[in-house]
Amino acid sequence: MSRRALIVVDYLNDFAHPEGALTAGAPAQAIDETVRRAVEAFHGRGDVVVFASDAHTPDDPEFALWPPHAVKGTWGQEIYGTTGELARSLRGRKGVYFVDKTKYDAFFRTDLEDILRAEGVNSVYLAGINTSICVMATAQGAYFRGFRVYVLRDAVADMSREAHDFALRHMEAIFRAELVDTESA
Repeated sequence: MSRRALIVVDYLNDFAHPEGALTAGAPAQAIDETVRRAVEAFHGRGDVVVFASDAHTPDDPEFALWPPHAVKGTWGQEIYGTTGELARSLRGRKGVYFVDKTKYDAFFRTDLEDILRAEGVNSVYLAGINTSICVMATAQGAYFRGFRVYVLRDAVADMSREAHDFALRHMEAIFRAELVDTESA
């Protein structure tokens, strides 16, 4: 069996909402409808959908590098916008998973790989925030585990255009990620 999975990485209030602790601002807000459409399309076809979200403790060591963000159970850790509304409506549905993570790479010390293997997934499609941090780290994690990697270039955003563009080129060159638009995925 060969299946696909959409992994929505850190599309959270703290990274997208104008009042989020580490907001990527307008670029993050602008992709909400595109991310939501991707979730609808993948779920509608019976593909796996994973929402991989930062879920920190209040004393997380990462807060030495970044301001406190995405603390588990807070508004900042909730999935943003219309994508969040859809995610909440899909909770408990077949093929839809919610994975809490504490590092940039959604595979690091999570059950993401086990979920994908159990579902027969061999290709992962990435959407979310930040292209140059958690999306790129998750692309690397997927590549290292032998998954074919695709990045939905119209469904990722970053705090800076320069970092975003670099990350897309890097994932394409180093992890052999194929950059695709949501409509063609």
